[in-house]
Amino acid sequence: MPDEQLPLSIPSDSGRRLPARVAPMQPAAVDAPFDDPGYLFEPWWPGLRAIAFVEGGRLRLQAHGLSDALAAFPELSELPLQLLADGVVLDGTLLVLDRGGSPDGGLLRGRLEDRGRDGLPAFVASDLVWCDATPWARRPYRARRERLQEVLPDGDRAVVGHGYRGEGTLLAEALARIGLDGLSARRLDARYRAGPSAGAWLRAPIVPVPARGRPSLSLIQRLPLEL
Repeated sequence: MPDEQLPLSIPSDSGRRLPARVAPMQPAAVDAPFDDPGYLFEPWWPGLRAIAFVEGGRLRLQAHGLSDALAAFPELSELPLQLLADGVVLDGTLLVLDRGGSPDGGLLRGRLEDRGRDGLPAFVASDLVWCDATPWARRPYRARRERLQEVLPDGDRAVVGHGYRGEGTLLAEALARIGLDGLSARRLDARYRAGPSAGAWLRAPIVPVPARGRPSLSLIQRLPLEL
């Protein structure tokens, strides 16, 4: 089915203003990092893709393969306290941080496999799908991103991923030096699409340099391109 025929959201039947579910946009793969002023580049976060719904001060999480994602990340129930708006749907990545503040895949798997609650969950938001109970999917990413940064100040439970306009190859070089293996590129004039992104969102591979340890979330967020 062509992506324009996919329903972006499944209506709620419980009186909520937000949809019950959202069909996430899926990135297209490209061969290598590139430069383009029409794109915003970010690290490809090493975690679990998730959609966060915030309504009436309560959080719901939608993540592939989990019937109740919030049960695996109960600490994130505090996320609505950070938001400066209600009726919000965020697209982002769930991470679990170790004691040093670094994303840890083993701790994340432990949460997903119900083997404990070690580590500190965090949510990195990269896109805004609904805001103030109004769909934003048809607006350009530039506008969605600006509104996202307005309504979600950085806090203990969630941050907006730090993006760099146009400088994909330079960012990829910096990410490789701290051991990350992917680059995200979102087209600034593109709407949010259900299913295949049709070029609105791309993923480029990076060959990481062997690192002594995992980079912390705070380091990735403040990464200087001159590294």
